[in-house]
Amino acid sequence: MKRHTTFFADSVKTINFCNTQMFEVSGSVFELPFEIRPTEGEHDFNKCENCQNNLKELINRLTEKFEGTKDKKGFPFCCTYHVNLLNIKQFDRASFTEVPVMVAHKIIYTSQHIKNNFESDNWYKIITDYMENIICSFGQMPKGCGEALFLSDYFDYTTNLLKGCEDVPPNKKDKLMEYINLYFKPNKKATTDFNVLIGTYEKWLKIFPFEISYFSNIKQHFEKQLPILNGKPEVNMYSGIAKAKMHTKSSLTEALISLTNDLLTGLNGLILYEKGQLTDPLKIKMELIINSRKMKLKQGYYNSSPNEEQRYRNILKEWFKDEKKFIDEISPVMKELSPQLIKTETDKLSLREIALLYYFKNEKITIGNQDTFAEKHQQENAGKKLYSDHYKRIVEDGKEIYQHKYSKKYLENIKSYIADSDTIKKIDSFIKKCN
Repeated sequence: MKRHTTFFADSVKTINFCNTQMFEVSGSVFELPFEIRPTEGEHDFNKCENCQNNLKELINRLTEKFEGTKDKKGFPFCCTYHVNLLNIKQFDRASFTEVPVMVAHKIIYTSQHIKNNFESDNWYKIITDYMENIICSFGQMPKGCGEALFLSDYFDYTTNLLKGCEDVPPNKKDKLMEYINLYFKPNKKATTDFNVLIGTYEKWLKIFPFEISYFSNIKQHFEKQLPILNGKPEVNMYSGIAKAKMHTKSSLTEALISLTNDLLTGLNGLILYEKGQLTDPLKIKMELIINSRKMKLKQGYYNSSPNEEQRYRNILKEWFKDEKKFIDEISPVMKELSPQLIKTETDKLSLREIALLYYFKNEKITIGNQDTFAEKHQQENAGKKLYSDHYKRIVEDGKEIYQHKYSKKYLENIKSYIADSDTIKKIDSFIKKCN
């Protein structure tokens, strides 16, 4: 069917997520009602005298309501909301003249569909998907202009016909009534600002220990994800439209807790050991010690002692304790590791080395974030050259990786920052190409 829709934008918000800019547009929609086809089955309203009588009665009632009477004005002067349509440039009353007949048929179509499908195995989805499709066909009114024309009448008459249908079992009637009531009188649902969901997810990205070798290869995957949908989209079997619930802050937090548990239990030292992939346990031990300390420092130090002076004393006491523990844990590991293997991500590197390192780590350097990467490795990035003269060239021309004058030196140097054996093999393959 051909649908006529106009979108009225009220506001546009800029949203930043992982160095990517997006836009959130809010507003309202004006869509004209459109026809819907009846489904086929044993019961045929065209051959049913009762259905035909109901159809005629519904057409008469809705037409009278549309045109108005001596006591009540017709559409759009019928209520304080619909009259606002006169202020909408796209509104034309002539576009609604067929609605009384259209709605009367939709009520009868729904009744027929219920009679023909209530005994099906998948009866609830078959019936509610069709009803959802019909409800969608009523169109939408712009903000401040009330509900779709005769939508309440559809609910009322459909409910009455359902109650009078003796063939449908009471338990199925109750379930369908519950569905109608949720549409007609929707519960107040928890809503969440899109920015709140993004902020919640970005906090998780910063907290989760992707620096540990176990998880370094999956960091980019999760940086590209934006899990705002709660559950898998469900497709309406009649309209073909897929829909899904949007997360609230609370449900997203629960989903991230579950994801964290799955990642930690699905990939860890024991599993690597059992698979024979725990090839550098000492280096991983160093990573665990460092990241454990990082997490504590990100959490910060707080104290709620009633004595104000005692608060900062307790904070200092806890900090000293943690620092001693950190030094005690890391010292023996540092002695065992060679100097090459204990380089940290904050060691000084040249701009070309920084570009190569994050190219192989699949972490994207952009115009917007290049200074952050440079500062991380004690570089000033004068002239903003990290992106334009190095990273961009490497991405656009793979020969830049191994044809630079000092390519071999650079590639050998960044290997000590890479924990993944497959990535190191990839770097070695480029070293062989160096002059």
